[in-house]
Amino acid sequence: MATNTLRRLAWGLLIAGPVLGGWALVSQPAADAQPAPTVQSTGSDSAGPGGFAEMYVAAFLRAGDGSQNELGAFYPRAADLELDGKADAVQVGQIAAVRVKEVAPGRYWSVTVAVRVLEPTAKKEEEGSNGTGAGQEGIRQRFFQVPIEADHSGGALAALALPAEITAPGASAPKAELAYGARLPAQASDPAVDTLSQFFGAYLAGSGQLARYLSPGTHLSPVRPAPYRSASVVQVAVEAKFRDSDGDGRIGAPAGRERLRLVVDVRAARPDGVARPLSYALTLAGRDGRWEVAGLDATPAITLPDVSAAPAAPSAAQ
Repeated sequence: MATNTLRRLAWGLLIAGPVLGGWALVSQPAADAQPAPTVQSTGSDSAGPGGFAEMYVAAFLRAGDGSQNELGAFYPRAADLELDGKADAVQVGQIAAVRVKEVAPGRYWSVTVAVRVLEPTAKKEEEGSNGTGAGQEGIRQRFFQVPIEADHSGGALAALALPAEITAPGASAPKAELAYGARLPAQASDPAVDTLSQFFGAYLAGSGQLARYLSPGTHLSPVRPAPYRSASVVQVAVEAKFRDSDGDGRIGAPAGRERLRLVVDVRAARPDGVARPLSYALTLAGRDGRWEVAGLDATPAITLPDVSAAPAAPSAAQ
């Protein structure tokens, strides 16, 4: 009965996942830098198993002596587990499903979860004391892989095994690269930089009319309320096929109606004066001897790695 109640509670929390996902107990950077995880999904609907796996791993990390019922809401065999230590000794902060692989359509998934935790480190003897001192807490980023199954109706989810701790996924895999030249300092005398500076001032800081810097047919609205009091262009990288021959980073005026894709680094100052770096991929279009913004690109252009040249990953034992 208690297990059923906990299972219903777990599903209620899963529905409130977006709210829970925003909570971050641990906001400080990890002591040891970790490779950034790559978010992947091969299933058509990964929100359910992904969110369920997040909650399962969080409960698993917090578990201690007497936590079998709580884990039972996710893992049916939890009642048989021997759990040591005090519950909630490990504090769970940011947590996210970074990879959801559908093994059997609508029925079975392998989910990789990244989590930042505040956990006790090894105890150290304190000078002048008769025993051991309390362990110092440390922030860690950890990764777990869990198998998640749906029942025959495709509704209730359950974990088929305990979480398996793994290394950061994709840490040694070839990475895509941005298809732009080197980021070079923006030159105020460059017509393209002038357009970009005016555009970002209007877009981010409400300075001037945004429509003046847009090409015909482009529809963009400024960010409102304006989150920054000023914005300046710091660096510009141009798509490889449009790099200038001199290599000084100057784009110059358009010769006609050519289009140019760039990555632009912006430094935007908040109302309190604190500046934040931002990066935008966008397209410029030439018209009547001047540049206009033709749109903000959803993603920068990339060059995919040559996977044929990379060593093949070892296959799992059957």
